[in-house]
Amino acid sequence: MGDINAELALLDSMQAMNEAAGNFDGSLEEDDQQREEASSDEYDPSRSFNDPSNENSSGIEQRSPQQDAHENVASVTQVAELGSRQAQSPPSGELVSSAHSQASSGETSQSPTRQASQPIDHSHIVDEKPGGFEDGREPPLAGESGLLNVAQGSSYTPQRSLSHTPINAYSSEDVSIQNAAHGQGAPDTVPNSVAGVPDVSSNDDSFSKSAQSLTAPNTSVNEQQYPTISVGTASKARLPNDRVGILEDRIKEDPRGDMDAWLSLISEHRRRNKIDEARTVYERFLKRFPLAAEQWIAYAQMELQNNEFYLVEQIFSKSLLTVPNVQLWSVYLDYVRRRNNLTTDSSGTARQIVAQAYDFVLQNIGIDKDAGAIWQDHIRFIRSGPGTIGGNSWQDQQKMDLLRKTYQRAICAPNQAVNAIWKEYDSFEMGLNKVTGRKFLQEKSPAYVSARSSFTELQNITRDLVRTTLPRLPPALGFEGDTEYLKQIELWKKWIQWEKDDPLVLKEEDISAYRARILYVFKQSVMALSFWPEMWFEAAEFCFQNELDKEGNEFISQGIDMNPESCLLAFKYADWLEIQSLNDEGEDTAKRRGAIVREPYDRVLDALYELIAKTKAREAKDLARIEEAFPHQVPINQPRENDEDADAEDDFKDPESSAYDASKKAQKEAVQNGALVQIRLLSRTVSFAWIALMRAMRRIQGKGKVGDVVGGSRQIFTDARKRGRLTSDVYVASALIEYHCYKDPAATKIFERGMKLFPEDEDFALEYLKHLIAINDITNARAVFETTVNKLAQRAETLQKAKPIYAFFHEYESQYGELSQVGKLEKRMSDLFPEDPQLQRFARRFVGQGFDPTAIRPLISPATQARPKAILSIEPPESVQNTPPVRFAQVANSPKRPLPVDDSDTEMNRPRKLNRGESPLKGAAGRRLDQQKRNRQREMIDSQGQLVSAAVPPPALPREVLFLLSIIPRAETYHATRFKPEGMVRLLRDAHIPTSLPSSRPVPMIPPGHMNGSYQFGR
Repeated sequence: MGDINAELALLDSMQAMNEAAGNFDGSLEEDDQQREEASSDEYDPSRSFNDPSNENSSGIEQRSPQQDAHENVASVTQVAELGSRQAQSPPSGELVSSAHSQASSGETSQSPTRQASQPIDHSHIVDEKPGGFEDGREPPLAGESGLLNVAQGSSYTPQRSLSHTPINAYSSEDVSIQNAAHGQGAPDTVPNSVAGVPDVSSNDDSFSKSAQSLTAPNTSVNEQQYPTISVGTASKARLPNDRVGILEDRIKEDPRGDMDAWLSLISEHRRRNKIDEARTVYERFLKRFPLAAEQWIAYAQMELQNNEFYLVEQIFSKSLLTVPNVQLWSVYLDYVRRRNNLTTDSSGTARQIVAQAYDFVLQNIGIDKDAGAIWQDHIRFIRSGPGTIGGNSWQDQQKMDLLRKTYQRAICAPNQAVNAIWKEYDSFEMGLNKVTGRKFLQEKSPAYVSARSSFTELQNITRDLVRTTLPRLPPALGFEGDTEYLKQIELWKKWIQWEKDDPLVLKEEDISAYRARILYVFKQSVMALSFWPEMWFEAAEFCFQNELDKEGNEFISQGIDMNPESCLLAFKYADWLEIQSLNDEGEDTAKRRGAIVREPYDRVLDALYELIAKTKAREAKDLARIEEAFPHQVPINQPRENDEDADAEDDFKDPESSAYDASKKAQKEAVQNGALVQIRLLSRTVSFAWIALMRAMRRIQGKGKVGDVVGGSRQIFTDARKRGRLTSDVYVASALIEYHCYKDPAATKIFERGMKLFPEDEDFALEYLKHLIAINDITNARAVFETTVNKLAQRAETLQKAKPIYAFFHEYESQYGELSQVGKLEKRMSDLFPEDPQLQRFARRFVGQGFDPTAIRPLISPATQARPKAILSIEPPESVQNTPPVRFAQVANSPKRPLPVDDSDTEMNRPRKLNRGESPLKGAAGRRLDQQKRNRQREMIDSQGQLVSAAVPPPALPREVLFLLSIIPRAETYHATRFKPEGMVRLLRDAHIPTSLPSSRPVPMIPPGHMNGSYQFGR
């Protein structure tokens, strides 16, 4: 009873905090929506759409938070009793790998069993109808169905140890228990299990098999997805020496992100010489990360050290064709040569097998830029074969032909050994016959030069590229490692684009080789960026555009396996399946096509719902840790047993208790707000995934009928409402489909239902108003407008939400309403939003298509209104435009006589005039220009050197200023904030420029691209 009271208190406090923080601001379903959707039998779209009498059949039941809390606790006890009954008889489909691992571990200390009683947090979860499944079966415990599905889809069976001899202990770093615990956020202990999080580390099945358990349109959320969340009691801690258990808990909590836990667990099993357990962990790891070449290599080497050749061949059969890694294929070559001894090969069979292995390896990874060592090894293998180079027998000729062919293939591939291979090839050809050798070398010289230059370019592009095959989750923007991760993505894209630019000139001559090189780089990129869906998408898109449907299907399927929550890959794969099934024929074509196309949508929806459940579990776990971290304090208003204890406690009370309470509250609010933001984002993603599925089913099956074989878009809408976590976008999309595609009056009913669920969602209200105006139902539009804005205007925090609704209805009234209504509406807007200018509000009546006629000022008198402004000139005076450059540094101790200064020239000290050719202006024209210049100088300066003319030209600007003005782009090239040219000229004119500079400073040169004071872009 005490546990139930504690659960009630915690649920009441969580609900109070949620009410204080706001329930999604109207963007998500509130508790009334969940309770309404729980009784989904009362609302069948196929009936209520056509029967107006069912409009008010499913009203919203008003219930208090205390009633909800009591019902939650009741359901907790029911689940606890059911779990205790089923815990005595474990299911037959228990995970085989886990059981086998625990049985063969030989540990003296057993891990604590999973708690059967786990309280359930029902907040923001839309329950199903009380009957569970439609056939009346009892719903299983949360997380139990996940184990059954994994067990059915797993191909692993228990087997005895294949290693009969002990191996050397592997040296590895010990796992720090304290670091492991603190890395997960625990203060001193590591939890036994994450309450409510299913075992996703072993829940990866193939794409086709997993879809069979994912497509369950009428299955409850609680039956299939939502685990139980324990918030009342803390989970049991591991023993300090239980390193394997600690690592298993870390993997269970974060199977895709905690890569160190995986590797440490493998090292721990190998250090203890437990090969069977290490093999099991390897299988689990490689099932989740199938492209991790480093671990495939380590797995194969472990089996090779134990002489388990059959298992080694099984490893190679699983990994070679899907993991194009040079090191992995090198291990395969070493294994083939180990199993086929050439020294004892009398029949030549072993050499033939090794030669076939070399051809197989080079055919798959020979185009890699790091495959030069394998090419050289292959050439040495051919040279060591029977036959003499330069001999006359058929065997000698065959060896020379094979060697020439291998050389010519090797020098065409850009790799690190292309220069050395070319030198060997040159000596090989010239050693046989100089005439024919020059002919062969001349033919292959262009390919070699192209490969050598291409390798140099490729090295420059990939200099900072990290070609790892252990992928990591991309860091969130603004957090540690985000810049480096984006840099790696950019480098991979540069490499792919470099291959697409065809530097080897293969597109015209050998299109298959051109495509193979691009596909190879895409495969390399997804090995390092397995958790970046855009890379998988680009690879699949390239394949589909180049008639490589098989490879594209493999890319998109593997990408979905690695990123099941990616809407990008799911939508792309669904669209491709829909296009591929257009030509299907038969009676059940619509049903079959709908099942095929729905498969990727169901998978991404399941992954997103699972993420929401994990987020809530993580939030509850963090809140429990905060409660444990802070000391328990008795509230001030709590009654004491007696006055003496009360006085003693008041005297003993820490004066900093309020600070502790504030810190505790702040941490809890930070955790709740962070989880709320994530859940909002995931909920909207879920909603748009349902919308995409609804539109796809409308294209394939039409609007359909709920419960029918061909359900159509209406069945999807019903399934979405049952699973919950919907925003108003789903209701808007469903209603608009009914209206635009079928002109069905059900669209209005859907809007009415959504208005009850989202009364404070301004976007939904706006779409509802647009729909009512589109069907010319102005009366109801005015009613919806008044209801919505009045509700939003009641609170200050929701007042701004009413602004777009007012703006839309003001536009409608201005265009089609009465002037008196417009005036009243503007009066209300001015009262609610006094910060908006009245002139702007009035002008909105007449604005249309971005044009405001009230803001136009026509040009009446061009002579008066269009007078050009006087802009200060920045050009130097005519007298100094063509003068030689000024020498700022004065030469000291020169044997030459000093330059005489002309007293009549007061503008600047001119250098000595040089002898030039005849002026092009000779005769009367030249004399006239010279006379005009002298007259201007005479007007400016009198005999005493004082200014006498009022029209004095501006002083000449120094050369540095002119250089700066020449490189500044023109004003029309700026799209941001512009400066005033007059102020800029005034600043430059008044700037103090030194008259002399050090002689070592070079004169600034105008960079290329700047011509005539304007920047020439793109040159």
